[in-house]
Amino acid sequence: MKSDRHEREREWQAFRRQADAAWSEELAEEERIRRDVLPTKAIPFPSPVRYPEIVIEADVPIPMRDGVVLRGDVYRPDADGKFPVAINRGPYDKRSSLDDLPAVARNLAQRGYVCIVQDVRGRYASGGSYEPLAGEIEDGVDTVEWAAAQPWSTGRVGMFGVSYAGFVQFCAAIGRAPHLSCIYPAMIGYGFRTRQAGIPWLTSLGAWLVWAGQGRESGNGNRIDTWHLPLHEIDDKSGYPNPAFDALVNMDLDVRLPGELPEETVREHLRNIEVPACCVAGWYDELLEDTLDCWVTLRETRPDARLIVGPWHHNLCDLEEPRMGRVATEDIELKRYYEEMERFFARHLKGEEIAPSETEAPVRLYVMGRNTWRDEYEWPLARSRYRTLYLHSSGRAGASLEDGKLHWQAPTSEQPPDEYDYDPQDPVRWTHDVDIWSYLLEMGDRREVELRPDVLVYTSPALEEDTEITGRVKAVLFASSDAEDTDFVVNLVDVHPDGHTQYLTHGIVRARYRHGLANPKLLRPGEVCAYEIGLWPTSNVFLAGHRIRVEITSSDFDRYARNQNVAAPPGRSAETRVAHQSVFHSHLLVPVIPVQ
Repeated sequence: MKSDRHEREREWQAFRRQADAAWSEELAEEERIRRDVLPTKAIPFPSPVRYPEIVIEADVPIPMRDGVVLRGDVYRPDADGKFPVAINRGPYDKRSSLDDLPAVARNLAQRGYVCIVQDVRGRYASGGSYEPLAGEIEDGVDTVEWAAAQPWSTGRVGMFGVSYAGFVQFCAAIGRAPHLSCIYPAMIGYGFRTRQAGIPWLTSLGAWLVWAGQGRESGNGNRIDTWHLPLHEIDDKSGYPNPAFDALVNMDLDVRLPGELPEETVREHLRNIEVPACCVAGWYDELLEDTLDCWVTLRETRPDARLIVGPWHHNLCDLEEPRMGRVATEDIELKRYYEEMERFFARHLKGEEIAPSETEAPVRLYVMGRNTWRDEYEWPLARSRYRTLYLHSSGRAGASLEDGKLHWQAPTSEQPPDEYDYDPQDPVRWTHDVDIWSYLLEMGDRREVELRPDVLVYTSPALEEDTEITGRVKAVLFASSDAEDTDFVVNLVDVHPDGHTQYLTHGIVRARYRHGLANPKLLRPGEVCAYEIGLWPTSNVFLAGHRIRVEITSSDFDRYARNQNVAAPPGRSAETRVAHQSVFHSHLLVPVIPVQ
């Protein structure tokens, strides 16, 4: 026993040394990008440069109402006159290459804006102590009003930014900053719903709480060992202990996570927003549903609120190639994000029109498959018609890619269940170490995953006509397990004629929470239960000759924490066991859009 402990400690020390070495390399690369790339990088805004020369004032003090001083870098045209202001507030270092902020700020200044990039309270150059996602209403309002009062300002202020920098825009708007004219939040919601399924998001929220959710500067995210059990020790082992991380992995509903608010509070706050808003989401972003739900609520009181959903993952700035994974696109679709941003700011901050939109439709969606943008007037689409796709097999959907079938007609005879063993020590890792915040850079083919015996695969015949699925898919799964708790995962995939398999979306359920987080109930081994699994929204045309595919398995690691298939309380046990799973007659409800 003692030697086992020593061996585990040696393994951890080796892991930490490797993580620290990788961190040193990342820091060196970050310095190179800041020095050699960002000062000259062009951002594809649609209008020409008006002010080639700009002034950059670093670490400008911006006082808050309680006397704490936050600091921002101010980029402005080197010219006389007053200019509208665009603000980005975030916790990731205002000089960071993340989101290309210095380059974006410089390019905005060259087009006649003053751009302020500010570290939020308690982070990097700003004073005060950092409490993630707290106090941002007051600090946002104070920053906007400070900017509006400066001699170079017209008094019209907008905000932009991704993720945390999107959340703080909602906050400033909820606080009704008098001089805030518009917001352009991307890849974020307000209030968060990250514990709804009862499964910890390890490499998104969990990793964020360890990496950036505390302290003055972000820590070394490479130290996060997602394989470690029990889960609640991961943050301590990394050297960045955080009570919020423990609350996440232990499913402690008595502890509110950063930014987490009751649904009624979220709706009340969003209804207080009075300024024009354009919400930006990505089909491959972890926070897609939050962003869509915020927009739907905003429209209750702001019918002019706009929504853009593109073929993007979370970190927009790295999408500089014309592709989605291995699927080529005609253009670098990231350009649309910047085009819409400048059009939005020109209209609401300058009273100008830049490349006017062909319609005034409030929604612009990227429809994958056809790989084109389309204007809509609502979300979800009113014209969608739900159809049922049934799973068929002879009981060998985990052994042969040819056995599992998808059909629009229900089976006409009794079929045997499909079975597989799920081992938490060998979980399905569909991302294969791909950063979940940057899916599309490295997202490859699914065939390696689909050949695993613990993945059931069901495929339609080649389609005779184009079939569009836009909206939220729901799987109804009848399944049993010999474990007292387990997970089921459903993935939707587009199979190309050349065999390429393009992941589209997924859904997941944890068995003990099948009746809701407030009513956990363990399984009776062998009991067949009905699971309703909502897949994340998507928009894809399965072209004629393509096939629709569904995968069913029991893990999606390390995006989600593995279910250890035991009855122990969440997050506190290192015990695992193999679960034997059986999947019976099941189906999907898919929102089909009539061909136009």
